[in-house]
Order: sequence, then structure tokens, then C-alpha cells
Amino acid sequence: MSYEVVTFLSMNGQTAEAISFYEKHLQASVLMKVTYEDLKIMDPTFEVEQGKEQWITHSVLQVGMHKMMLAEETMVPELDYIVGNNISLCIQSADREKIERMYASLLQDPRTEVIRPLGKLVFSEAYGIVKDPFGVLIQLNHDARLAE
Repeated sequence: MSYEVVTFLSMNGQTAEAISFYEKHLQASVLMKVTYEDLKIMDPTFEVEQGKEQWITHSVLQVGMHKMMLAEETMVPELDYIVGNNISLCIQSADREKIERMYASLLQDPRTEVIRPLGKLVFSEAYGIVKDPFGVLIQLNHDARLAE
């Protein structure tokens, strides 16, 4: 495979908190994380607004077989930040227990909102949707075909 599609999330100043959340509840691993302060060291001409030195300019997480990129600012920083419902993460596994454990872990955070409780549907023995504390929709899906 010569390319991959990676979900990119702009977190509006909450990237560090989001990374911690995904590490805890989705067993994410941080592959790379660069703060504005780090960028200033790499490029002394980069101007950092006071109070934003620890904001994350770019990060890459490994979540299962998927990579996610997170940063503070949107791709068009001059536009207002709006959390939309057009971005979601779909986490699929042939291991139903893993999906159930991840769903239970996500619900441990009281800020997680259940959109569709985990349950049986025509296409899955275990499918559910939650909205995490950062407005990101997360689909959890047991897909036995992935074991084939």
C-alpha cells in the first residue's frame, strides 16, 4: 500500500487533553508530538503567542491499526472553530470483547455522551456511537469479517 488516509482532528487548544483521553480510553500510542515551543526551537523565526507555548502544533497517534493526527488549530486558522458532526472515528475489531471494553472505558468519563448504546444491529453483534468530551463522534463496531 503506497498511501493511507489518516483522521485529522483540530482541537482548539485541547490537544494535550485529547491525547491523554485517547491514550487512556483507546489505548493510543503517541508516535510524535511537537509543541509550539518545540517549533520555535526548530525555527527561531516562528512567533509563539504568550500562553500557547505548550499548545501542540502537530501530533500523530497510533490507535490500533489506524493513525490519527491532532493539532490545536484548524486548517484555516482565520475561520471560527466549529465542532461539526461530519467527522467521526470508526473503530472496528473482530474481537467483540475489545469493542465492549473500549465502550465501557469511554463511558467511565462522565463527559462522554452516548449517542447510540452499544448493542446488536443487523450488521454487527456490537455497535454503538459515543461523543467524546471534545465533540468527536466515535463509532464502535464488532465486525467478525475482520478475522477472515
